[in-house]
Amino acid sequence: MRPPEVFVRPLSHEEAVRLKRLVKRSKLASTRERASIVLGSNAGLPASSIAASWLTDDNHVRKVIHEFNERGFDSLSPNFRGGRPRRIACDQRQRIVSVAGARPDTQGVPLTRWSLPRLAGYLADQGIVQISPVHLGRVLAEANLSFQRTRTWKASPDPDYQAKTARILALTRERPTDGGVVIAFDQMGPVSLRPTPGGGWAPKGRPERQRADYNRRHGTRYTFGAYDVHADRLRVRLRPRRRGLDNLAFLAQIRACYPARQRIYWIQDNLSANWTPEIRGFADDNRIDLVATPTYASYLNPVECHFTPISQFVVCNADYIDWDAFAFALARHIRYRNGEHRDRRLIAAENRHRIAA
Repeated sequence: MRPPEVFVRPLSHEEAVRLKRLVKRSKLASTRERASIVLGSNAGLPASSIAASWLTDDNHVRKVIHEFNERGFDSLSPNFRGGRPRRIACDQRQRIVSVAGARPDTQGVPLTRWSLPRLAGYLADQGIVQISPVHLGRVLAEANLSFQRTRTWKASPDPDYQAKTARILALTRERPTDGGVVIAFDQMGPVSLRPTPGGGWAPKGRPERQRADYNRRHGTRYTFGAYDVHADRLRVRLRPRRRGLDNLAFLAQIRACYPARQRIYWIQDNLSANWTPEIRGFADDNRIDLVATPTYASYLNPVECHFTPISQFVVCNADYIDWDAFAFALARHIRYRNGEHRDRRLIAAENRHRIAA
């Protein structure tokens, strides 16, 4: 026996206009469908015709009409549910994170690191949770865990580390009260004349080419750098070696750049060539205070961060024919670096490696 037809209750003009608006403008497909079913029923269409036009079931059409007659427009909005509940509880997620964050060899597994399949198998063997490696990666990513390479660290064994660090930071933070100059000194190198790869703009598939490197007959050089901390001025020289005599000659050149009555605080590392008797005597006779960085703490030397831009913008992506060409390029870079209009990328490259500032 055919069930009796179900029709919507009589609609007012405002309700019909509102239904038409929902059919055209609603963001939810289910709301548009239900509003169309109600309008079709208001036009006198049977449930079977409405179901055929929407490719749905007759019972679904009758259900929509019944709910609209009982609840009105509230029945057109879908009743969103939370979906399927999480299969992995919060306490299980915490255990997954704790297991993944610990080394496998500390948990009785003869491995030095976890891979996702091995970690998923271990969690299943321990009865913690059954999880696929792909979903395990998502769980770890939500917990802010990522696969990273191990990094090294080195502590300074210097017994006077605190005192030396405090003095260097005090000198670099504020200009000395006696009007002295703070100079940070170090050497970069050895640098050899060879085609050094780098980066640059070129047509796609047509990168810039460099010659092959077979012979190096030009020897090596060291870049001596002296950085005036408070004046933000860098001075460099090329030297074939970094013996005590070379360091002394560079120290004398820097000393000549300042008035003889002005004291210089010379920050340098503990290389033996930096502390020869000749250098100590010259410093005593020319109002120079030699300030040593702590052992294995060259990062406290303010000049260190300024060697990275030299390597990036002078050495990389270049192939110099001789040392004169290299020295000319180095001088142009230092002149540009000390100029009034410094490049923001150059400043960013220095600040990226600035630790003791």
